[in-house]
Amino acid sequence: MNVPTRDTVTILTHSYLDGYTQNLSRPFGGGLERYVHALCRVIIRMGLQPVVYQLSYFGAFDTTYNGVRVRGWTYELDNIAVAFETMAESAEGLLLYGSCIWHPIRYRPGSIGICHGISWDRHDMPRDTKQEVAGIINEAVGQLELIVSVDSQFLTYCRSVCYFPDPARIALLPNAVDTEWFTPIAGANAGAGSVPLRVLFPRRLSFERGIVPMMLLATTILREYPDVIVEFAGELVEKTPIAIAFRLWLDSHPHQNRIEQRVYSFEEVRTAYQNADIVVIPTIFSEGTSLACLEAMSCGVPVVSSNVGGLNDIIVDGLNGLLVPPQSAALTAAVRTLLDNEALRSSMGHLARLTALAFDQRKWDSQWMSIIEAQRKKLLRS
Repeated sequence: MNVPTRDTVTILTHSYLDGYTQNLSRPFGGGLERYVHALCRVIIRMGLQPVVYQLSYFGAFDTTYNGVRVRGWTYELDNIAVAFETMAESAEGLLLYGSCIWHPIRYRPGSIGICHGISWDRHDMPRDTKQEVAGIINEAVGQLELIVSVDSQFLTYCRSVCYFPDPARIALLPNAVDTEWFTPIAGANAGAGSVPLRVLFPRRLSFERGIVPMMLLATTILREYPDVIVEFAGELVEKTPIAIAFRLWLDSHPHQNRIEQRVYSFEEVRTAYQNADIVVIPTIFSEGTSLACLEAMSCGVPVVSSNVGGLNDIIVDGLNGLLVPPQSAALTAAVRTLLDNEALRSSMGHLARLTALAFDQRKWDSQWMSIIEAQRKKLLRS
């Protein structure tokens, strides 16, 4: 694929196509992958050529997905920074570092970095590790031309621990949702009095995304509410400890007939939201502006969320959802509140939809176009 360098925008990321199961015919179903997917569409709309370089534990590859060249690079698990530097050496055009900003990467001058949320916001992470990350982030702010932050948490973090003379060095650009695609269904979700009620977990089934507190929540709710169904709608990487634990839990659960687990494509997942009465986002740590939360809200579904990362930028507790600490007991109590109050589900779902309109995809697209075009002009002048 011989594309002029000046018309190429290369995204460097640790994950896009499904390298976890070696299924390179589709992206993995996580928020980062959806972000990269949307960013590629923006670049194409600009008349430019996106290329994605991603890490690949199972071996190098070079393929095309939806008109986008995607190259997989092998790497050492304990040396991700070197892998990004190796990818950058072969990359053409404007570089967008799409993930791993907390690793000590030597960035190519004139590049843009993206922070998808603070991943080191664990209360039990060693102090030395957090201090090391602070130094790494300070270096990133100094090297990158611009850092695009998906939530206000990272912006505030940098202002607190980093030195950068230009406050515009970090741009706040929250994640977005296609509000014309993710829409409510008349008479659904918002308290139509339907039985059974559906509680939805629309996340990757991983530790940081709160799968453990969600399993505990599900056990309690299924026992107390005989007409409730709990759906887990997200990717599960088989043979990992979390996958093994989830399968054991599901196979032995006394209410497994009311537990569903599916994987949806980016286009199909709106069906899961539209059929749900309550959505739970129980993230423990490492959360930006949650795409799943925005999609649920855009579909008019009330959300119970943990008060982690960028979720605090979206939900106003008691108004358009319920915001609680990332603990199973608090999350379960909030779900009970909504299950027991149809009017509250209806009002929160309505306000959730109005909130989502402020995060519309078209606004995000336009802002990213401006960012890319401005940086390309700088590179062409240099």
